[in-house]
Amino acid sequence: MNDIDNDIIRISEELDVPLKKLYMLSNNRIRYHKRNQKKCYSNYRKVIIHRGRGHKNRVLKVPNEYLKLVQRRILERYLYTLSVSEYATAYCKNSSLLKNAEPHIGQQRVLKLDVSGFFDSIDFGKVYGVMCELGFSKPATTLLTNICTHNSILPQGAPTSPQISNLVMKRFDERIGKWCGERGINYTRYCDDMTFSGRKAELNAKEITQLVSRALRKMGFKLNMKKTTLIGSSQRQQVTGIVVNEKAQISSKQHREIRQEIYYCEKYGVSQSLFFKGADITPDKYINSLLGRISFALQIDPADVKMHEYFKVVKKLKSEVCGEK
Repeated sequence: MNDIDNDIIRISEELDVPLKKLYMLSNNRIRYHKRNQKKCYSNYRKVIIHRGRGHKNRVLKVPNEYLKLVQRRILERYLYTLSVSEYATAYCKNSSLLKNAEPHIGQQRVLKLDVSGFFDSIDFGKVYGVMCELGFSKPATTLLTNICTHNSILPQGAPTSPQISNLVMKRFDERIGKWCGERGINYTRYCDDMTFSGRKAELNAKEITQLVSRALRKMGFKLNMKKTTLIGSSQRQQVTGIVVNEKAQISSKQHREIRQEIYYCEKYGVSQSLFFKGADITPDKYINSLLGRISFALQIDPADVKMHEYFKVVKKLKSEVCGEK
């Protein structure tokens, strides 16, 4: 034990993880011998999230249960002690899509920018920089970095990754936020989505885009120019799925789709309605999904009378489908 770094011993004790297992996890692979044959298994599995037509599938690298447990402890005992910027509205306590959208309600112009390949662009060096803020020795910092990265990249699917991504972006957020504040421009960032809003006279889209692009490039990131959008007040201004022209609300299209789905469910029954649609989902899962969409709409706009009516109707449908009282 005398040859082992004291901070690594401390981390082992604070996380309640034996030293041998800590080192094993930091190597990113599980190793064991069977009949004199050495076998290696990755601590991660690939999960593909299908996002529908016109959208690129999202590939997650999800850690096994033990690694996930250890990462959660690192998150709760270490990473949550580091503060993120006030402009970060994703993955934070008390944060939400609504909080991200609220500063942009009723603005003359809304500019939306997107970071290309956000998580894949956060490499070992960036994560190591975050871990250095914890004040551990270099060996301990390297070990924690290894445990929270996969193939030297921040894995989208690990519980530590969201907080680490916000900490990586902290100085960027503060610099851009200060620059915007001095010019009367609102700025928020929800993961890789950046939103700027303000009056037409103050919000110069070209200037902001160039400023952000330069700042990101210095950090090893790149703007996705295909997703750069400038929206005037005469158009539908939508921020992370929420319409913000006059007040925060879901789009009329989403409203219409919910109304239509409820109509068919009431007329033909949930199972028959799904059969007509050719939807590959069980009635109970579908009803829960529909209820979730209505709850989201009410979270955005609690005064939506129609949504309150829809909520009651779908609760009744759920009772019939699931046999609840």
